[in-house]
Amino acid sequence: MTTDSFEDTPYHKHAPEFTDVEGSVKYMDGSSLARPFDLPRKSYALVGIFIIVAALIGAFMFMKYYDGVYGAPARAQQTVASNLAREVNYDIPNLTTYMESTDDAIKQALVDAGYTTYETTKEGEYPDGGFDIVKLPSDVTLAEAGVMYASGISSLSATDASRLLKGSWTLSVNRSGTTDMKLKFADFSSGGVDAAIQNAINVSGLAEAPVVDSGTDNAGNTYRSGTVEANGTTYNWRVSAIPLSSVYKIKGLPDTAIYVGIRMTK
Repeated sequence: MTTDSFEDTPYHKHAPEFTDVEGSVKYMDGSSLARPFDLPRKSYALVGIFIIVAALIGAFMFMKYYDGVYGAPARAQQTVASNLAREVNYDIPNLTTYMESTDDAIKQALVDAGYTTYETTKEGEYPDGGFDIVKLPSDVTLAEAGVMYASGISSLSATDASRLLKGSWTLSVNRSGTTDMKLKFADFSSGGVDAAIQNAINVSGLAEAPVVDSGTDNAGNTYRSGTVEANGTTYNWRVSAIPLSSVYKIKGLPDTAIYVGIRMTK
């Protein structure tokens, strides 16, 4: 039986080399770890590509961030200004012309006048007669208005709100007990509450009607009220105004925008 020596075993052939021995402590050869670490030349091009791609991604992300913080709001504000500067007529009616008309007759009169209207009456809201209807700006379609009203005015962006509110008004008719009509709209041009009230009085046919009361009500509305003779009947009128921001919390609309209401009762 032949016995191989220790030097011939596989373990010995692959045993680590020791460069220094101090007593019973042996130190392995670490020269390979001390050599300079250099990438192969063919790897430099790949690393360069990675650096360029990373720089492009970083630049793109910075541009997106900058545009979101500065560019997009500036463009939106410019669009709002353009919407409010466009030529669209409000065509505020004299409510006395509707006071003796039926609901259907009023709606037909709006159609005959060439207005695009959008009815927002809720089922069962006026059991004794009445309705809510919006006269749309001439450059806003029924389909567009339907989408905006479905989401709610207060949830609109300033861009959409300025396009919808400039040139539109809402007429509400309630026949519970007596005929009560309210016409409401946003005024973007008067610049203040008092001026908005006076302008509404002028365009609604009430310029010659006497003012018998004025002030501020419990809801913060500044108002003027009085009586007017029409159709052989005496009607009570009231024009009120309040900053639009008190009605719709829409960021981006001008602070000078005013919400105006014209009320006529029999």
